[in-house]
Amino acid sequence: MAFDTEYDLVVVGGGASGKSAALEAARAGKSVVILEKMPETGGLSMFAEGTAAFESSEQKKLGKPAHPDRHFPTKQEGYDKFNSYSHYRANFDVVRAFVDNSADTIDFLKDLGVEYKTVTIAAYDDPNEVWTFHLPDGLGARVQELLLSAVEHAGVDIFTETPATELIIEDGKVVGVVAESEGEPLRVGGKAVVLATGGMGSNPELIAKYSWFAPSAYNMNTLTPLQNMGDGLMMALSAGADDTNIVTCPILAAGARDKAMDSHIGAAGVQPGAIWINKTGRRFANEGTAENIGDIGPLYGKQPDGIVWSVLDQANIDRLAENGSEISIGEFVVFGRPLDRLRMELDQDVADGVAFAANTPEELAEKIGVSPENFAATVAAYNEACAAGDDKEFFKQEKYLRPLSTPPFYAVALATGTMGSAGGIRINGNMQVVDKDYEPIPGLYAVGLDATGLYGDSYNMEVPGAANGFAHTSGRIAGRHFAAQQA
Repeated sequence: MAFDTEYDLVVVGGGASGKSAALEAARAGKSVVILEKMPETGGLSMFAEGTAAFESSEQKKLGKPAHPDRHFPTKQEGYDKFNSYSHYRANFDVVRAFVDNSADTIDFLKDLGVEYKTVTIAAYDDPNEVWTFHLPDGLGARVQELLLSAVEHAGVDIFTETPATELIIEDGKVVGVVAESEGEPLRVGGKAVVLATGGMGSNPELIAKYSWFAPSAYNMNTLTPLQNMGDGLMMALSAGADDTNIVTCPILAAGARDKAMDSHIGAAGVQPGAIWINKTGRRFANEGTAENIGDIGPLYGKQPDGIVWSVLDQANIDRLAENGSEISIGEFVVFGRPLDRLRMELDQDVADGVAFAANTPEELAEKIGVSPENFAATVAAYNEACAAGDDKEFFKQEKYLRPLSTPPFYAVALATGTMGSAGGIRINGNMQVVDKDYEPIPGLYAVGLDATGLYGDSYNMEVPGAANGFAHTSGRIAGRHFAAQQA
């Protein structure tokens, strides 16, 4: 078959997983090309904070975490955490491959010049989280800068704004891709193809079809400016990938609708001292769940039409502006740091009709389109719980029970936000795409957010940095396996 250009390995996608696969293969002496859809490489990992790993050199150097009652997890604890969290829906071949190779990935990145500040967790007091969160200087953007430099120095060709559109298959083997270059088809041949297209986090239709997130799929914050539309999944299915085990889970956060992660009005909205209501005008959860920011994404995501309002009074606003946030949102909103932009942001949003203010609960309910009767009853019951120090409805901790009694009252529109989606294409422990009989499809790999197997239907918030760690590690495994097969 005639190709416009040929390489040993074709990598579709230039994020962390794609570049890691490309670098491993290039270092083994293989010719490699990366085809990137966007104007520049980087992918979701540009927005990442930390990288998960087990029994790494950094963990060993530190000896113990900065918490008197915690320890750095063993690989066995890593296996157990992924299996139990997923209710054993995780693929053990994939879990073991990630956990066993994750420490080597930290050394791989350190060799590129990555320097780690610490190994921590996302929520300091959460007893369920394991201490795997390796935080690099410069966070994900710096890591991707160093990885890109290494890939370029290894001689990998990179074509940006060149989306792959279909696989080229001969006699059941994947032998290349058709890409689009300046509006024209480009046939790129290869001995194998690695799908690293970043999942389907930007495609609400596929999220609704392949995840539990359907109620909110069309009404969510997309927190990255990417176009991860499920390209890899569609190409894999065309090659005979297993279509009976397509499992994807959004990587969920939460905040004010259409706001960035560092928004102070968004931070105020997800505080445990607020109350959260859905379109019925009633509370639906213990707002103290906000202690782990990843847990409130699923709570919001299953509300009718994805509609959630956070309600605070002036006393709440003043306390947060002056005394600081009661929770952390990674590095974006720091625990205890005053939300000094909150009043300005809130005034602007009220003026713009994005947030709402009123002197009575009934008036506020009218403005946000919920039942005034339901909402007034909700506020009255909540204030009674605050006075008694006992939330009998949702059991919010007493320290967060603050009455809504100082007008004006504010309503901030909240939304589940997705940093992407994890999973979709079923693979084995070598990152090879498999068919319904779990047999590998010759010449085809899937890595990073394109691949399923590490999770069940929910992203594992108890292993902080799992997506970023798996991206680098799965890419490295695929690149090494390909090179070994071609030796």
